[in-house]
Amino acid sequence: MLSYQHAFHAGNHADLLKHFVLSFVLDSLNKKDKPYTFFDSHSGSGLYDLYDNRSLKTGEAQKGILSLLKLHLQEQTINNPDFESYLKLVKNFTDKNYYPGSPLIEFSKMRSQDFLILSELHPQEIENLRKNIKKAGSENPDKNPEKIANPSVQIHNRSGWEMLKALTPPKTKRGGVLIDPSYEEAADYSDALSTILAVHKKWSNGIILLWYPLLAHRSELIETMIDEITFGVKAQNENTEVLRLELTVNDKNAHKEVALAQNAAENENTPRLYGSGMLVINAPWKLKESAEVVIDYLQSVFYKK
Repeated sequence: MLSYQHAFHAGNHADLLKHFVLSFVLDSLNKKDKPYTFFDSHSGSGLYDLYDNRSLKTGEAQKGILSLLKLHLQEQTINNPDFESYLKLVKNFTDKNYYPGSPLIEFSKMRSQDFLILSELHPQEIENLRKNIKKAGSENPDKNPEKIANPSVQIHNRSGWEMLKALTPPKTKRGGVLIDPSYEEAADYSDALSTILAVHKKWSNGIILLWYPLLAHRSELIETMIDEITFGVKAQNENTEVLRLELTVNDKNAHKEVALAQNAAENENTPRLYGSGMLVINAPWKLKESAEVVIDYLQSVFYKK
């Protein structure tokens, strides 16, 4: 399915959870000098204009990252160094009216000895991704003095599911995977399940991050996917940690699935998601504790009563 465009939703509450967890994982991997490989299965364009017509149409960035940064500027925030690391990176982009997608967050955090492997099927999105990565690689490194050089990058115009099954485990042994399909089709849930179990079976120490939406009309499908992933991982090694993190910003019963165009035509603000979640296999140390603090804060900011 190639109709999904993340530009409508970049910087919303779901991105805040997903990218905070991603930032934490990358910072954790960076604590050791040894190289690692990171895979991104559904990369998108990697960079989003916050004043693009699509972003302005939904207003999700205004309600999400931009309102959060405004609170941060007013010092109405939390003392959490992991959250600060994420916000510091994001602000480098929002100061130029952009929001970074996961590939630019990965590229910005990773080091010269590391390997970043991206996959995107949409013909226009992959062209934008190539341009955005190339531009980021040519920018003045003095803007980020902690970063010596950029990681090696591969960009694949292929199915992310196929890419992960074909290219894991990496030669570096250390590393991780971010999986965040659009979930426009029910097959995304079964593909996520089968791909994660296949990757984990041959790369048991890889950190696997799965983003998923909280949708009232698909709650049973979501629960089944998570239960079967957890069962499959635990069947291989019962001591493997499977961490489930969820940010809810609306009551489940308030959610109604309607087309974006219909929602705009009816001039409604009906939530298309009532939240989102991250499933983390082999979660880094202290992620659970840090994320719970951040989630509590984000819910206090965004939850609509």
